[in-house]
Amino acid sequence: MKAKNILFFIIITLSLITLVSCSKDSKKSESSINKIEEKNQQIKPDVNDVNNKDNITATDSSSSPNKENINDNTQESNPRNPVTKIEGRRKEFIEKLDNIQKELDSLPEKKDSDAGITNAMRSFYGISYDMYDKALNEIYALLKEQLSSETMQNLQSEQIKWIEKKEATATNEAEKYKGGSFEFVAYNSSLYGTTKNRCYELVNNYMTD
Repeated sequence: MKAKNILFFIIITLSLITLVSCSKDSKKSESSINKIEEKNQQIKPDVNDVNNKDNITATDSSSSPNKENINDNTQESNPRNPVTKIEGRRKEFIEKLDNIQKELDSLPEKKDSDAGITNAMRSFYGISYDMYDKALNEIYALLKEQLSSETMQNLQSEQIKWIEKKEATATNEAEKYKGGSFEFVAYNSSLYGTTKNRCYELVNNYMTD
């Protein structure tokens, strides 16, 4: 009987020890789990902070203007320097205009024109006008390309008035000989003279040496 009681006591004692041990292990496990969860909670804000920083950086990068764009906008907004004269071309074009006259003076029609032969005069002044008119177009095209828009706008208005005056003057000269053989001579001669003068005028006014 005593032996059975002792054995029963031993069994109960061992059971209690096992329960206590399991309880401690369970608490340790819970504690470990809690610690891990706490660390995870600490890590999450850090990750969020990193993500937020990345987002801020990306936002700043996308919203901040590009230096090249700033330079481009600055260049576009800078007004073009007003060019009122073309530098270094006057002498070149004066020589061209002088050479045109030299070429005209060497034409066979020139001698007959000076002799007063009407057909020769009509032909010579017609050729002369054509050559200086081409030179005038070349000069005007260069001015249009290189002068400032404001300067060119003023010149354009001036040129329109000059053309009207040129035609009116030639017509008036021709009217003096209306119906005669000299009518077209007077007309071509007037066009030649005014156009030649206009070439030199534009070169001297809008070009420098």
